[in-house]
Amino acid sequence: MSIQTLSERLSRYHKFFLLSPLLFILIFFFAGPLMWLFRVSLYQSRGSSGFGIGGAEGKEGGGFYVEGTWTLENYFKFFQDDYFVDIMFFTIKLAVIVTVVTMLVSYPMAYYIYKAGAKLKTFLLIIVILPKLSNMLVLVYGLQILMANNGWVNKALIGLGIIDEPVKLVYTLFSVVVAKVLLIAPYTILVITAALHGLDRTLRDAAMGLGASGTRAFLTITFPLSLPGSYVALLITIVWALGAFVSPLLLGNPDLQTLAVEVPKQTFENVNWAMGSAIAFIVLGLMFIVVLIFNLIVSSAIKWRTV
Repeated sequence: MSIQTLSERLSRYHKFFLLSPLLFILIFFFAGPLMWLFRVSLYQSRGSSGFGIGGAEGKEGGGFYVEGTWTLENYFKFFQDDYFVDIMFFTIKLAVIVTVVTMLVSYPMAYYIYKAGAKLKTFLLIIVILPKLSNMLVLVYGLQILMANNGWVNKALIGLGIIDEPVKLVYTLFSVVVAKVLLIAPYTILVITAALHGLDRTLRDAAMGLGASGTRAFLTITFPLSLPGSYVALLITIVWALGAFVSPLLLGNPDLQTLAVEVPKQTFENVNWAMGSAIAFIVLGLMFIVVLIFNLIVSSAIKWRTV
């Protein structure tokens, strides 16, 4: 084999060689465990009377699941149990609330950063990124302290005369939503800011040069052109919110639990790996449905605009 032939073959597969480390990681550390988890969700639940891993059916003791079985029983149990169904609807409700609040906060902030001068823009971007440099648990515990009955928020409200006595803020839907918004908003702000900076400023300048006001130029030029970036930010927000775990766990109460919190509860507290795995895949299914619906809506909107 000549050197030229060898070089041609290597150049043909160089993309595969470059991607091979990433493919290895995805297959062995994501796809593999995910397939195993799906298989566990199809096992028959053994119960929590013992702690053996697996075990053949008929043996004494408990175990996490019955090996060698195939059943959709765990999925049927989920949708037939009002407890699980209520948690699923609360998860969707929380995701919608968090998405709406996050987008209402993120777009104005991103637009302000877009319009700001160089020094102020740098300062604002640092403020946006700063919370992500700390541990998520530190942020959540910090919110617990701030929103406690004797925390700064209640003290400030009492000092301003807005309330006469402390209001319960922690372990409520309000605290969970605030925590999720603070965790997600930096990403959505950065995505929308990047989308705004990618716009052609001359289009807005031309509109204003033709007599359009700043508000009209924003509504007819800037906002429509920034929608693709806003769509991405919205999708990130709702998918992330559907998987909410830390905030409901630490700032919620038993009535404010999400499916993501229920997974470790079933897996470790109830020693029911099969049901925990089934719930995990139901969460993934919800995310897939959301993405599918979202893509259909966006595609329809694009077709409508081009008609």
